[in-house]
Amino acid sequence: MSDKTSGLSRRSFIGRSLASIAGLGLGLAASKGLRAQTAGAPAAGPAPGAAAKPAIKEYRPLGRTGWKVSDVSFGNAGMQDPSLLEYAMERGINYVDTARQYYDMEVVVGKIFPAKRDKLFITTKLMPELFTASTTADEITAAIDESLGRLNTDYIDCVLIHSVGEDPKLSDPKKIENPNVVEAFEKAKRAGKIRGWGASSHGPRMVEDFDWLIDNTPIDMIMPGMNFMTKGLEPLLARARKKGVAVVAMKSLSAARKIDYSPFARDDGTVRQAVIKWMLAHGDLDTVCLTMRTIEQIDEYVAASGAPELTPEERKALGGYGMLLDRDYCRPGCSSCLAACPHAVPIAEILRYRLYFHSYGEEKRAISLYRRLPAGRSAARCVSCDAPCDGNCPHGLAIRSKLVEAHRELTV
Repeated sequence: MSDKTSGLSRRSFIGRSLASIAGLGLGLAASKGLRAQTAGAPAAGPAPGAAAKPAIKEYRPLGRTGWKVSDVSFGNAGMQDPSLLEYAMERGINYVDTARQYYDMEVVVGKIFPAKRDKLFITTKLMPELFTASTTADEITAAIDESLGRLNTDYIDCVLIHSVGEDPKLSDPKKIENPNVVEAFEKAKRAGKIRGWGASSHGPRMVEDFDWLIDNTPIDMIMPGMNFMTKGLEPLLARARKKGVAVVAMKSLSAARKIDYSPFARDDGTVRQAVIKWMLAHGDLDTVCLTMRTIEQIDEYVAASGAPELTPEERKALGGYGMLLDRDYCRPGCSSCLAACPHAVPIAEILRYRLYFHSYGEEKRAISLYRRLPAGRSAARCVSCDAPCDGNCPHGLAIRSKLVEAHRELTV
């Protein structure tokens, strides 16, 4: 999905962003404006005249699963209190995403079962390191059984391979071609342990791996990292739709950094709601899975349900949002700089850890992930490098300086 146009001007970026919005068939509607909203901060309360308790307005078919799920769905790595999920369900959310890697979130979700089991579509993701070119079917089966126990259920709606499409310097790209993967998942389906299986990715080879899985396996779901800043996923999503493969977007607010939106937003609604509405307008998307850590965030995000038309003020806000982030955000699925590094530094992964550190409030997790990188692959190599990576970024990111900053912050 490389974009060969580098060094975009502020004006040309806004033009391209708004053209993308128009291309989705979004009309205009009257509005009083938008309220600036900082990532991670609670909303300032409903707009005057708005319902006190927003509810899901649209349920969409989830691929060929037979389910209709809320267009806005629940994700929360590290959730400790199941009452947050229960509140989301009261607002109409019926899809929850978790993972073995998300601390004890599987266990926390399981606390509301069996009473509410039939009211939720549950996706969990197995540990990334489980999947290699030599992983056995028995090892995958054992991991599924462990998740069943942690979730306090006798079936899981969909189990995902966590993080395909990684930088080949860190992970064997052939792991998804291991025949034991399909064998284990299909056997678990026949046994009633799972209803479907799929894969998630926010890595640089996301498109390549998803394409291979859709073409060569009976995969039921893909979960791509995508948001207002990502471009070029449309052919992949259309192919998934044609084959009945469910598409669940994640990382959709990853670019919603802690920045000042005030020049582009006013007082009724939030920039994040505009981003969600832009996502929901995509015809090949089944649901947008968002991290929800507070009651206020649930209300804020659910209020965007139903994919209403973007207003002129929301278009303006999205243009400003993109302009501020254009040369700072490393897009999921972009692999343009992969071959440029002479030291095989995993650029995309390190910049993602930097995002966790700065925008997610997950400093310890970011530091831990960075520490696990193979020896000699850290961004310490970037300090004295002449940065050929910079010239290979189609979005004009100053990659070397960001990597050096990441190394300084993530090294303890």
